[in-house]
Amino acid sequence: MARAVTSAQKGYQKATKNFIFLTLLCGFGFLIVKYFEYTHKIHVGTLPSGLFNQELFATGEFKDPRSPLFFSLYFGMTGLHAAHVVGGMIYMFMLWRRAGRGEFGPNYYTPVELMGLYWHFVDLVWIYLFPLLYLVG
Repeated sequence: MARAVTSAQKGYQKATKNFIFLTLLCGFGFLIVKYFEYTHKIHVGTLPSGLFNQELFATGEFKDPRSPLFFSLYFGMTGLHAAHVVGGMIYMFMLWRRAGRGEFGPNYYTPVELMGLYWHFVDLVWIYLFPLLYLVG
């Protein structure tokens, strides 16, 4: 996304469109990973709170009684993050179409820059969520 902003500032319209599209592909990639991750967790029964499969305690896979709380936080935080990714992708798709019409250049690139700020904020949130949910514990 940063390259799309720079391209728009310099008036490289085709590059702006291509970098926006590349960022969209990365967003889709993230959502595909989340889809497979969620379907596996749902299949296994590691669900939030009261939906957590209590048989997992009997089999010894989970010993900590706080596991349902963890998965509540996990689904809540990653789901909210994914919702923000989807929202950003919808706006990015609109920018991609506008970039295709050549609307952005050195004199007008504010929408691309604002999208870049939003997208990188969402990235920054993920930098904190990933270690918190996947590496700690």
